[in-house]
This record gives sequence, C-alpha cells and structure tokens, in this order.
Amino acid sequence: MTDYDPDAEVLDLSALDRLREIVGGDEAFLVELIHTFLEDAPQEIAHMHRALESWDVALLRRAAHSLKSNSADFGATVLYQMCQELEEMGKQGVFDGAAEWVSKIEAEYAMVEKALRAVSRT
Repeated sequence: MTDYDPDAEVLDLSALDRLREIVGGDEAFLVELIHTFLEDAPQEIAHMHRALESWDVALLRRAAHSLKSNSADFGATVLYQMCQELEEMGKQGVFDGAAEWVSKIEAEYAMVEKALRAVSRT
C-alpha cells in the first residue's frame, strides 16, 4: 500500500496553474471546473459510505478512483494519496480499515473544499 504525507499542503497550486494553462487562462471556466469538482466530490464520498454499508468492493474502488483522479487535477495531493490508498484496498477486496480511510478522506476533503472555494474567489 502507498504512504501519504499528511503534512503536505492542502493544495498544490502548481496543479491549478497547469489547469489554468489547459483552459487557456479562462478564469471563469476554471472556476466552473472547480465548482463542478466541489459538487461531485461529496457524491463520491457518499458512494464510499454506501459501499462500506453494503460491502460493495467494486463501488468502493470506483468511488475512490474517481475522487482520486479529480483530486489530482486540482492539486489536492493528500486527498489524492488517501483515495489511492482506499482504491488499492478496494482492488484487493480489503474492508478492514476502509471506514477509517473514508473518515480521513472526508476530513481532508473539507479542507480541500475550503481552499478551492478561497482560490475560486480570487
């Protein structure tokens, strides 16, 4: 399993700079992308909870993978690493400790959300 760095910054702003470059410097579109992520991420976390309740390893893996990929795009490095860990657990069919990871993911997402909302206002 992978290790994550809990002391890393909430957001790697260079990832947002890359994303800004990809959208041609269109700040309004970048803000729209951020808001879409902020709408979708809680749904993926809800899928994780549903997966734990129903012992659905495939749903756990998919939700972790989806949130992992989107987290990377927005520079949420710690959230990415946590989701990567949970995705690995899902791939291996391991539920022991998964609930703890989902709780950590929720807490980290709350910090990511706050940081992205601050960035999208500037």
